[in-house]
Amino acid sequence: MEKKAKDEFIEKNTGKDKLRGRAIRLNRQKLITKKGKNYAELLFWGDVHYGYPTCDVEKAIAMLDYALKKRIHVILMGDLLEAGLKDSIGDSVYRQKLNPQEQMENMVEILKPLAKAGLIIGMHEGNHENRITKATGIDITKIMAKLLGVHYLGYSCWSLFSVEGIRYSLYSTHGTSGSKFKHTKLKAIMDIAAWLNSDILAMGHVHSVASEIIIKQRFDAMRNRIVEDKQYVCLTGSYMAWDRSYAQAANMPITKLGSPKAKLFSDKRSVHFSL
Repeated sequence: MEKKAKDEFIEKNTGKDKLRGRAIRLNRQKLITKKGKNYAELLFWGDVHYGYPTCDVEKAIAMLDYALKKRIHVILMGDLLEAGLKDSIGDSVYRQKLNPQEQMENMVEILKPLAKAGLIIGMHEGNHENRITKATGIDITKIMAKLLGVHYLGYSCWSLFSVEGIRYSLYSTHGTSGSKFKHTKLKAIMDIAAWLNSDILAMGHVHSVASEIIIKQRFDAMRNRIVEDKQYVCLTGSYMAWDRSYAQAANMPITKLGSPKAKLFSDKRSVHFSL
C-alpha cells in the first residue's frame, strides 16, 4: 500500500475499531423513542460472570429477552465472562463450569438476537476479560464485539445519545473499587463525578444497583446567571448470586441482582432510573 493510500486509510478508520485495536473515542448513537412514548430506554447489563457456578444465567438471559421484546437499547458493562486463569486471584479457574473459550462462544450466542436487532449500543471490557488480555495480549471482548458487529468501547468510553433532537452525554466504565457497602460504592462513582462532567455516569464492577442525582451550580456566561445542572450517576448491577461465591468468602454484603434501566426523555432534558 502506498504511503498516501495508507495515510488515508488510517485517517478514515482510526477510532472506528478497524485499525490498531483502538477503542472508539466517542460512541455516537441515535436512541429510538418507545412507540407512543416521549422517551427512549437504555439498559445497563454487566457483571454476569458467565461460567462461574453462582452466575444466575436464567435471570441474566431473562433480562435480555425482556429488552429484546420491549425494544430497549442495551450497553454491555464488562465482566460478562468469569475467565478464570491459573494465575487469577481466587479459585475460579478450578470452579468455573466452562473454560474461557466456551464462555466466549456461549456469550456470543446469548447476545446475537439483541445484536441482530440493533439494540446493543456498545460493549465494554471488564477486569475479568482483561485477565486474558494481560496473560496473552488477546482482547477477548474486542473479538466478541467483532463477532456481534457492535461497537467496542474498551474499559471506559464517552457516548453521545440523540433522543429526537435532545442530546445526552454518557461516560460509562467497567470501573475499579474495593468498596463493600452501597454508600461507599456510590462514593466511588461520585469521586469520578468530581472531575468528569457527563449528563450520565455509569459504573460496573461493584455488583450493586444504585443511582443518585448530583446537582451542580455554575455560572452561565451566555445567559449571565447562575444555573443548576443535574448529573445522574448509576451503579450497573450484577448477576452473580452470593451463596458460595467469592463475595461470600470475602464477607461482602448480599446485593440485589439485576440491571438498572434509564429513561431518556425526548421533550425535556431528564433521566429517570428504574432499579
